[in-house]
Amino acid sequence: MSSDARLTPFAFSPKFNRVMEALAELDRSNRRAGADVRIEAYRLTEDWPHLRHWLENSDRLVDELPGSRRLRVRRRRGILRHMDGPERGLPFFEPLMYPTSSAPEPRAKPLKDELEYLVIPGRNDAGRWRPVKDELTFDEARAIAMMKAGTLYRLTWREGAVPGCIRRRLDDKRSHTAELRFDTEELVGWAVVSKTFFEKK
Repeated sequence: MSSDARLTPFAFSPKFNRVMEALAELDRSNRRAGADVRIEAYRLTEDWPHLRHWLENSDRLVDELPGSRRLRVRRRRGILRHMDGPERGLPFFEPLMYPTSSAPEPRAKPLKDELEYLVIPGRNDAGRWRPVKDELTFDEARAIAMMKAGTLYRLTWREGAVPGCIRRRLDDKRSHTAELRFDTEELVGWAVVSKTFFEKK
C-alpha cells in the first residue's frame, strides 16, 4: 500500500480489510462531481488513526494541487487518494469497469484538474488500445492524453498542435471546449507519443 507504508502491518487484518472495502464502496457509490463524504469516511476510520491521517492528507491535496478553477470545484472530499508518484492526487480506488461485447477493454483515465478518473469504453485493435467511439469529447481527449484542460486547450486553440480536431456548433455556449470533438484514431496515436512532452510534472 504505497500511499501509506505504515499501514502494511494491517494489510492482512480482517477488520482492516472490511474498513477498506467500506471506504472503496463509499468512494464508488459517490462519484458525482463535488461529492463530500467526509462525515461517513471519518466515521469508518475513527478506530484507525493512520487511515484517518491518510484521509486528511488526501483532502489537503484536493485544496493544494493546481488545476483549472472551473474544474477544481468538481473535486470530491472524504476519499482516499494516492499521496505520491505519477498518480498523486487521484483516487486510491479506481471506479468499477464493466466490459461489454463491443467494449471489452474499458479503461480508467485521469482527469487531472478534477483529480478524478473517467471510464472510457475501449478495445484492443491490432495490439493497441483505443476507445470504441469514433469521436471523442474534450474531456475524453484530455483524459487519454493525461493533460490538464488548460494544456490541451492551449495546444488545440492557440497552437493547432492536436491532430483530429473537429469543431461542432452546439447549443451549449458556456464553454468553447463544448464545441470540440476529436477523431479517435488520430488523437490516440498522438497522445501516446506526446503526453510526456507537453504536461508539466
